Amino acid sequence: EISMTMPSALSCNIYSELDKASTPAVKDDGRKPMEKKLLSKGSHQDIYVARPTDALPSWVAPGDVLQGALVLDKDKEAVSSMKVLYVAPPKSTAKNGDDEKSETKKKEDSLEDVVFKAKLGHLASLRTKNATVYKEIATTLMDERPESVPLLTEMLTFALEGPLPDGEADNEDQVRLAEVEKVYNQSLKENGGSIDPLALAQYFGLNEPDKDELDADDEAKELNKDMKEKRDALKKILLERASLCGIVADKDSAEVSQFEKAVKDLKQWSSVESLKDDDEKIKLAITLARYARICQEKMSLAISLLLKAKKDLSSGKNLKLLDDELLSLFDVVDGMSHVKENLNEGLYYRHPVFKRNV
Repeated sequence: EISMTMPSALSCNIYSELDKASTPAVKDDGRKPMEKKLLSKGSHQDIYVARPTDALPSWVAPGDVLQGALVLDKDKEAVSSMKVLYVAPPKSTAKNGDDEKSETKKKEDSLEDVVFKAKLGHLASLRTKNATVYKEIATTLMDERPESVPLLTEMLTFALEGPLPDGEADNEDQVRLAEVEKVYNQSLKENGGSIDPLALAQYFGLNEPDKDELDADDEAKELNKDMKEKRDALKKILLERASLCGIVADKDSAEVSQFEKAVKDLKQWSSVESLKDDDEKIKLAITLARYARICQEKMSLAISLLLKAKKDLSSGKNLKLLDDELLSLFDVVDGMSHVKENLNEGLYYRHPVFKRNV
């Protein structure tokens, strides 16, 4: 065992969200590392240390362990520091893709993929027609390909849009939440699914191969595509789950603890800045605002989250939902009646209601 000193320290950013710390190479999504923060007695703060993004010295070999330190209070370093270890990742190696057996296997897999996609298309056509037949086919397909992310996405869509059981119209939110919870549990590796959150965090915690490396290495390219597909599916499931938990918790205080857990899981992977779809950003902003109102009792924070979303987002078919959520907040906050009146006037202007003469 040889111990060597680095010529200069490698800096590691600190984030409050797992997805940010797992992808430190991303710079264009508005993220900011954590800065100085004072915690009051009894409070806590989740922190995640990102891997170093600076180039490692040439003499560092894959598997070498780099040791540093995380210091929470520089004035009391002796009692507020802990060791941080980083294992140097392996370098990607390109493989020759001209092997005839490999090409034959690719063709066989491609044919299987086409057949499976046709089955998925048939399943989607049954989404609003026959729930019993849909679930039977979905179970068969899950047994056939438990690792299929497109199948998981289709099952999530059915959980959100499929027909409700007879007599459950008044309990739609609870029913759909239970169905989304089933999809989430089925998706996890520990239950035989395809998504392993820890493996995703470890993969995106390393530098992603650049385009040239991916083009030269088919396995690395396929792995990169697969990991991104699984990460996007996980983020979508967690968002829908937390959103429905918030709706249910707003009606039933007994469900608040479930809402808290759902938001905690969601915040590890998603932020408004990390989502691409504006309607998903709107849903996340509303969910976080409900969390601030219901779980933290921070009305001002809830209002600020919604106002920021209104300012930052200019598209999306569900923009009006931000105004609706603000109106419900103004109803429970003292002294906001004039603000509610102004908001209502703006709503009538932007979304006029025309009555037709019969």
